[in-house]
Amino acid sequence: MNDSVVDFLGPTDLQVETNGVETGFSRTHAYVFIDELSSAWKERERLDVLVLRAICRLSVKHPERANEGFSSQEIVEIVGALRGRRWSEGSDKNQMSDDVRRQWNKLTATWGSKIEGISQSLSDDDWRILPKLEKTEGGGTGRQSLYRIEWELCDDQNTVAAPSRTIRPITSAARDIRYICEDIQDANAFSRFFTKGLELTGWKKAAYVTTICAPLLLVGMLIVVFAFGMTVSVAIGPKTVINSVLSLASIFWAVWVTVGPLWELPTKKIVIAPWWMQSVDDDRLLEHRYPPRFSVKSIKAVRYTAICPICGGKISAKSGGFEFWRRIVGRCEDAPVEHVYSFDHVSRSGCVLRNQ
Repeated sequence: MNDSVVDFLGPTDLQVETNGVETGFSRTHAYVFIDELSSAWKERERLDVLVLRAICRLSVKHPERANEGFSSQEIVEIVGALRGRRWSEGSDKNQMSDDVRRQWNKLTATWGSKIEGISQSLSDDDWRILPKLEKTEGGGTGRQSLYRIEWELCDDQNTVAAPSRTIRPITSAARDIRYICEDIQDANAFSRFFTKGLELTGWKKAAYVTTICAPLLLVGMLIVVFAFGMTVSVAIGPKTVINSVLSLASIFWAVWVTVGPLWELPTKKIVIAPWWMQSVDDDRLLEHRYPPRFSVKSIKAVRYTAICPICGGKISAKSGGFEFWRRIVGRCEDAPVEHVYSFDHVSRSGCVLRNQ
């Protein structure tokens, strides 16, 4: 547990509490869990995520008010502490209310893209609950909007189990990691078709097949042109042959890096996304999803991340490079050469690939 989170815990906060679900559900542990989870997100420095973390910390500090919620002024104060500088106008309640409301609206969109990973993380630690963002609208004299996190059961069970696994300290050389699937928020115009999942039905399937087949047809035509050029070059000279070979190789390379991953996807099921979908981190993947693991056939652009058990840094699934040729591996952002892990997108697990 991070020291910054521990600072908010009082002597009685770790007691088992009840939250309208069933005795045995510790709200304190759950809020700390969400706080630590969101602090590892790629968007952790964004204001909307800081608002989420602020609500978690306020819920830990004031558990008796967690069901009621917290005001904009309280959230602004904690966000300022988290980012190390003031946010919003501390003396203007209307300004604070407007700022928090705008970030709350952004947070609800971010939350929708993170809920799959949040659900998986809770399930991995044997929680059978899901958090929900809730807001009580203010209005009238002296009534402020209040923001909170509520919890609901994932199934029909009447009890909620506390985490059964002990979280290892980051100094231990643990061998296994668990990946969390994250939706892509900062998608460019070319990759937005895949960020929400391109369902392989109807015209979308036809468009996808066309995207794959058109370059194949182009390559076939180029081969014919190349063969004709080679025949003519016998009478012209060797320089033309070299130019033709280089030109054809350049075109093949350009076509491959542009749509090659789409050709491999039906076989490999998950691939590194082509360059026109990537961000500066080169950690975007294309995953072929289909029943029974998923409800519909689709191709989805995703990002898989984990926490490095060696140093506590963030791990991202990306290309294995020359060393791990044609493999996707998990690399720690803090030690990308040494802290390298395997990547299994089905079990969402990995093990260390280097002897420590």
